[in-house]
Amino acid sequence: MHRLLFEVEQSPPRLAVYDADNQRLLVEVEGEACTQLLALQGGSADDPQQTAEEVISALDAVWKGGKEATLSESQHPDDEPPSKPGRRKLWDLPGKFHCQIIGTCLEVSELRRIAAKGGHSSEQPISDYGVHSSFVAAAEGKNSLSIGAHKALEKKYATHVRHFTKAKEEAAVIAMWQTALAEGQAPGAFWALMTHPKSGERAISLAYEDMHMLSHQIGTGRHVDLEALTEVRGELRALRARYEETVRRTHLQLEDKARRIQVLQERLSETEGLRAGLDDAQTRLRTLESGQELADLRQRVERLEPALADADHRHAQARVQIREWQERYHGLETRTRQLEVALAERSAECLAMENLLLREIAPDCEDCDSASCANCPDLAERQILCIGGRSNLAEHYRALVDRFNGRFMHHDGGMEDNRRRLDAMLATADAVVCPTDCVSHNAYSRAKRLCKRQGKPCILLPSSGISSFARALEQVAGREYQEQPAH
Repeated sequence: MHRLLFEVEQSPPRLAVYDADNQRLLVEVEGEACTQLLALQGGSADDPQQTAEEVISALDAVWKGGKEATLSESQHPDDEPPSKPGRRKLWDLPGKFHCQIIGTCLEVSELRRIAAKGGHSSEQPISDYGVHSSFVAAAEGKNSLSIGAHKALEKKYATHVRHFTKAKEEAAVIAMWQTALAEGQAPGAFWALMTHPKSGERAISLAYEDMHMLSHQIGTGRHVDLEALTEVRGELRALRARYEETVRRTHLQLEDKARRIQVLQERLSETEGLRAGLDDAQTRLRTLESGQELADLRQRVERLEPALADADHRHAQARVQIREWQERYHGLETRTRQLEVALAERSAECLAMENLLLREIAPDCEDCDSASCANCPDLAERQILCIGGRSNLAEHYRALVDRFNGRFMHHDGGMEDNRRRLDAMLATADAVVCPTDCVSHNAYSRAKRLCKRQGKPCILLPSSGISSFARALEQVAGREYQEQPAH
């Protein structure tokens, strides 16, 4: 017979059951479920006289009733999961680490699958927090939930566990943890470190502190990035709406011009028909040498000559008008192409800004080295020279270049820096980015001329904004650039 120790709190309602021999927490129930649990067994908060089997049975009843209570420990554990000799189990770790391990290393959907596989089903929906709290409480001891969670962690992060087995002392474990944290592999490395036999208090405390601060940083930065991304998407939708409206108006104008051209062509055909008739009449006149018919024909010719002159005049006017409409039609086509190019440029800039923001919030890009990251453009340590641009954005330009594994130089475009310094910087640069809205004409022309002579990429930006600069860096990284005049 086990001796049990019950701990009851009135406000808020809470019931905890401990093993009186080793002070180990067996069961914990909080909130409204605590009151209902005691009612099911006919007990009270002041006199909880129940056996361990009765408490667990009552907990199962509350769980199946759909209450958001902490899952009880199951007394029907599966076989113990295999693990490396000397490595810790989930229930062997101190209780204060269970919340961080389960919340960081396992998704809520995985926890639900583990609970369902262990027979912990519910007729009513349970919140994500309720599922998480249940597994944290269950991790205090060895039961079906803690064993299932341990198996899932071992299977999910088997690669990290094998990698950490190379560490034979605590200092090596800490070094591996710091490397994995910098490469964005924190969840798997965290589990491998916490269960490693060589992880002492120093290594475990360091990993716990790092994960705690990382969760704060991700939560703070995510809201700021999502707001900026929402704003950029709104601007993109506005640009697309303006483009679609422009295309619609252009198509209407082109259809109207096409109808007018058709009318003029019909008039031209009629004029050609009149000319053909006059040519036939002249042929007949040449066959007639004398007689009254010739005189009559001459009179008819004299009467038709004004009509012919008028037709010729109208024919010439029609040709002039056709040429004018054709020129306007070509002008509209040119304008349409220009708008399409401008829209493509803006879309590329917006896409570059979205990629930049997604890199900031993506877990795989946290503190990553862009030279080994598939999500970030790699400048391969190229020397990037920015000529001109807004001075208050120079440090942001530098941060982007550093982020993309490049080196940054800046020349103000002739405002204060002299031309000799520009020539020296152009000689050492691997690529040049020049915002044409904030640069002197002399610096702009000189940079373009020297880059063409030396075969260096020179990307001319229509604006000095961050999105345009990010797009230029992607072009340099992919060698997908071409010299274009500023819009």
